[in-house]
Amino acid sequence: MNNFSELKTTLLEIHEKDRKQTITALITAEVLAVLVFGLIGYSIFAGKSTETPTAVLFILLFMPVGVLIPYLFMFAQIRKRPEKINDLVSRLERGEAVNNVNTYTDYKLTLPLRIIRVRLFPMEYAHIQLGQSRSFFKLPLSAENVQPFKALISQPFTGEVVNSIGGTAAHWSSN
Repeated sequence: MNNFSELKTTLLEIHEKDRKQTITALITAEVLAVLVFGLIGYSIFAGKSTETPTAVLFILLFMPVGVLIPYLFMFAQIRKRPEKINDLVSRLERGEAVNNVNTYTDYKLTLPLRIIRVRLFPMEYAHIQLGQSRSFFKLPLSAENVQPFKALISQPFTGEVVNSIGGTAAHWSSN
């Protein structure tokens, strides 16, 4: 990533990868929930007990639907993300300073087993705060783009021409 147009295209490509990964995680979680629902339902109804508490039935019915709730919030964020990417890039092009950048790994699906937790579908995210505003941007990144991303957004944008060597366009003897 050398300029803001490359930044924008890279972020949009990673956004599409994150969207596909979220859909895959949703399908995996829903299949696992239906399997658990079927296993528990079969063990309850195959038993000789004639009376099953209604609370257990409601919990069983809510299990496949309850898995969808976090993913609905994720899809709401994903739907708004291209606008946020465009807003971030336009603010950076205008020269707004980056106050805070945090990167972290988030997992789309965590299976809490008895002894260990299995984490599936990892994605790197950047949490960015620009200027004096209180607006934050949560954007997905790939692991190989974290350092180039931090390097690009931490550079002050002055609108001046930059040499290919890395210095400014000012003459070397003006020091």
